[in-house]
Amino acid sequence: MRFLLSLAWRDLRASGRSLWIFCACLVLGVTLVSASGSMYRLVGDALLSDTRQLLGGDLQVRVNNQQALPDEAVEWMSARGKVSELIELRTMLGTPKEDFVLVELQSVDDLYPLYGELELAPEKPLSELISKQNERWGVAIDNSLAERYELKVGDTVSIGSLQMDVRALIIKQPDRNLTADWRGSPVLISPQAISDAQLLRPGSRVGYDYRVATELPTATWKDQFYEQFPDRGWEVRTFEDRSERISQRIGQIASGLLIIGFSTLFIGGLGVFSSIQSYLQSKLKTIATLRSLGLRNGRIAAVYLLQVGIMGGGASLLGGLLGMTLALLGSAAVAAELPISTTFAALPAPFFSAVVFGLLTAFCFALPAIGTALSVSPASLFRDGGNSALSVPRNWAIATAACAVGIITLVLISVPSLLFGIGFILVVALMLGLLEVTLRLIRRGAQRLENSKDFRTGIAFRLALANLHRPAAPLRSSLLSLGSALTLLVICTLVVVSLQRTIQATIPEESPALVLYDISPGQVDDVKNAIQTSAPQAKAELVPLVQGRIVSVNGETVASLLENAVAGSDREDDLRDTLNDDHKLSYRGGNVDGIELIEGSWWSDDQDQTIPSMSLEDREARRIGINVGDRISYAVAGQNMTFNIAAIHRQKGVQTRFWFEGIVSDGVFGDAPQRYVGAAWMDDDQALQVQKSIGDVAPNVVTVRTARILASARELLGQATSGLLVVAVISFLASLLVLFSVIAASRVRQVYEASVLNALGVRLSEIRKSLYLEFFLIAVVTALFAVLLGSAIAIPLLEWRMKLPSTDLVWVGFVTALVVSVSTLVVGAQYLHRRMSVKPALLLRGLG
Repeated sequence: MRFLLSLAWRDLRASGRSLWIFCACLVLGVTLVSASGSMYRLVGDALLSDTRQLLGGDLQVRVNNQQALPDEAVEWMSARGKVSELIELRTMLGTPKEDFVLVELQSVDDLYPLYGELELAPEKPLSELISKQNERWGVAIDNSLAERYELKVGDTVSIGSLQMDVRALIIKQPDRNLTADWRGSPVLISPQAISDAQLLRPGSRVGYDYRVATELPTATWKDQFYEQFPDRGWEVRTFEDRSERISQRIGQIASGLLIIGFSTLFIGGLGVFSSIQSYLQSKLKTIATLRSLGLRNGRIAAVYLLQVGIMGGGASLLGGLLGMTLALLGSAAVAAELPISTTFAALPAPFFSAVVFGLLTAFCFALPAIGTALSVSPASLFRDGGNSALSVPRNWAIATAACAVGIITLVLISVPSLLFGIGFILVVALMLGLLEVTLRLIRRGAQRLENSKDFRTGIAFRLALANLHRPAAPLRSSLLSLGSALTLLVICTLVVVSLQRTIQATIPEESPALVLYDISPGQVDDVKNAIQTSAPQAKAELVPLVQGRIVSVNGETVASLLENAVAGSDREDDLRDTLNDDHKLSYRGGNVDGIELIEGSWWSDDQDQTIPSMSLEDREARRIGINVGDRISYAVAGQNMTFNIAAIHRQKGVQTRFWFEGIVSDGVFGDAPQRYVGAAWMDDDQALQVQKSIGDVAPNVVTVRTARILASARELLGQATSGLLVVAVISFLASLLVLFSVIAASRVRQVYEASVLNALGVRLSEIRKSLYLEFFLIAVVTALFAVLLGSAIAIPLLEWRMKLPSTDLVWVGFVTALVVSVSTLVVGAQYLHRRMSVKPALLLRGLG
């Protein structure tokens, strides 16, 4: 064994440089697998370990009817643990530079926080910082908000009808919401200050959260609470519930990232095969010499397996370390935004898993090439050093299958979502099957076309057709490597272009300049007058918003629906979320949310409305399992109202972000509406002045400029686009490396045959022309394949999941795939073109 290891190492030192593509392909794939796996473990473990802090307690009781819990409920909870009350209210904050910012006011008590530490600058008691001093209340604002708007301690901000002092910055808040930067940065304030600012009005979206720290098991506490206060509509969540939800969401994201990493590793594996094949072609005479001298196949195989292990192990270790470094940098960025702390204890498992993936991939794709090379007789090798490969011997095929089974098993174990893992394996199998079918169709079509008596063309085209169907042609490797990478590239292209078009084209034309929330009925006229005074040409639409909770569906109660759902399934979770949430209901008039029907039709004014008609949002309809013609009952303002589902609608995308779940006929709710929402269309410069005017007459009204929403959306889009582009670039690099290795593996035979033809009288220009035609045909077929498969994956995602029209963008994917494939293969053709400049005599003597 020591002799074989020494021989393998000496041989690698002498000629192993040609395996750089082997190493590069593995490094790219293992880096992505290691980075995504490590990032998942780092962030996921940190979030799950801190769920008590993120939730604020062992349990959270949330009141959705915008009223505080009665004293009897608070006393019952206090007898069974420590209770901290948090009041939340979204409103506007005016800065010294006259910017208006959406924030979330949070009023806390002396027990806050129950878990974790609140870090403020300066370090003083929170009660002192937010107290009333010199006739002014104080606030503590989120540090990221202060940085974004250049606020500092000592500045004056306006909230509601009051001027308040910034007395502290929130450096670290243990229960900071994961979506705080989008929903509104937190501002800590006194409960009395909220009242003095005239922000508590009928219809105001005030949330009351009660966090509980208890010694009792959370499940027991939750059951006892529901037994004590049945049918109250209060929502209780435990930190275990929060952990499960966080785990599911992070698992879905991590599964997507890992699938991308596995895809790149799979593409890289093709490069491993071609690189090893090219390397072994250069060693064929060495193998023949060793076998002639009596060295057995087993020992020769051990030499090359050791070389694969050395190169594959080194590349996998390097990729694992690079991925782990990227994960540490990414988790540090996440930790800067969220109140979590990462630990290095989570890193070894994904690192070693990625290394094992790399080694298995290396051997899985190298074994067939080694087995094929060793199956050729020494006499054949001496007669033709460039002889084409034979079929893979049975033992080597079994070993390859064993490695493949190991990779599949590790994929299913590593991916948090088993469904994602199975889906990935099925997609890869489907892609391989489709590529094989495409390959056979190309070969059969090329052969028939070449043999057709009615088809007459030049020798260059016939040579190109012959190169497509001959047994030793590199068509399979080219299609597999480039087709896989281009498919991923088409998916990324369609998603990115669709998002950019939606954000930059559709939304600016359709969205209002200003969105308004929490308008009391008595403030409607004042708000309209303020808009018309500041922007006379502006168009404004104000509509009532009523919140209702589902009571029954087709006569079946909520409790019965939940009982009939499969316990522990995604269906049960979605159904529970939908049935327990308050739905936003509004009138059809105005259509400020930009909705469109996808099923059914609008009702007419003279239609019988004994049972009022309703259009239900498509996402909620799917979750409940409701269709046009069904009936649904809501509890609205203390009474039950039944509606006939006449239509199903969907939101057009990012419009006003009201997201009405139900649309009904005007006037159905009578005097029930206690809140209005609306939108105003004007120039963005006028929107700032309108904000100020509305703030003067109705300080509680939340006004959001869509320019800010779009800016945030563009920022998120930019981040998503950057991530997709990185994936596409890495995949494309892997594709290029694989293609170069395919060309390198087949160049000896292609150049040799070209030289033979040239020696027999075929012009070199015709041979070169045939080469370009062959590669162009492969490029077109590959582009078509990638567009068909990539569109089949991307369009359902965009149309059904993200609700973004994309069918008209298929041509963009085709152009992208065609340009990339043609460009890539032209580079390969030029490489072979240069190799053909060698004199035929040298090649025929085997010296080229």
